Amino acid sequence: MTPRHSASRQPRRPVSIPVIAAAVTLTLAGCAVPGLPGATGAPGAPEMQRVVAAGAHTTDPVPAATHTPTPTPSPSPALVTPPPAPAWVPAKNELGTGSVTHRVDAASHTLIIDYWTNEDPASWTPDTSPLIRLNARIDGPDNGNAIKVTRFNVRADSLAAVLANDAGEFTVAPPFTYSSGVVVPPNPKAHSTQLLLTFDLLTETAPGSGIYARQTVLDTLNIGYAKPGSATVTPAP
Repeated sequence: MTPRHSASRQPRRPVSIPVIAAAVTLTLAGCAVPGLPGATGAPGAPEMQRVVAAGAHTTDPVPAATHTPTPTPSPSPALVTPPPAPAWVPAKNELGTGSVTHRVDAASHTLIIDYWTNEDPASWTPDTSPLIRLNARIDGPDNGNAIKVTRFNVRADSLAAVLANDAGEFTVAPPFTYSSGVVVPPNPKAHSTQLLLTFDLLTETAPGSGIYARQTVLDTLNIGYAKPGSATVTPAP
């Protein structure tokens, strides 16, 4: 048998595996695989989170701007002007012209009362004390019967005061009259003062009989003030 000659083979170059391994090692060393710690000391996921948290800046929310109204300053007490006092309205004064006459029924007669003053009613105020004069007389048929005033009384109810109380027997049959006068006291803050007058009359039932019928006659007189008094005027600031 003819011996077979094996084909000559070219010798293979040895492959340096360590070099490839080293290259792979170097490649891995230069790259960091996500989720894994790097070979070069690069931080892993937890370390990266800490780094990001350390370098992050927290921004607090800015509150919305609010508008506070500026309070209006109160005026200085020294500059406050007090309100003006209300205008004084004079009350009815029956003696505004200086005199007045009242006629009051007295049975079959009429009691006539004349009032007057010697003062100026336009100057009267609640602080003044006017003097009021009066004269009372009987008007009617003259049948000869005697007529007498046995009590004359004057009150100012708003002042709880009795201004006159005259007791006696004073004839008022013509031609006689009964005269008197009263002083009206001050009445602070009032616009007027009303007087209540009482006449107690005795009228003879027949001429010379000496028998009398009694009758009370009432009258009122209103005294009004033209100007306010000191208690009504608002003081200046």
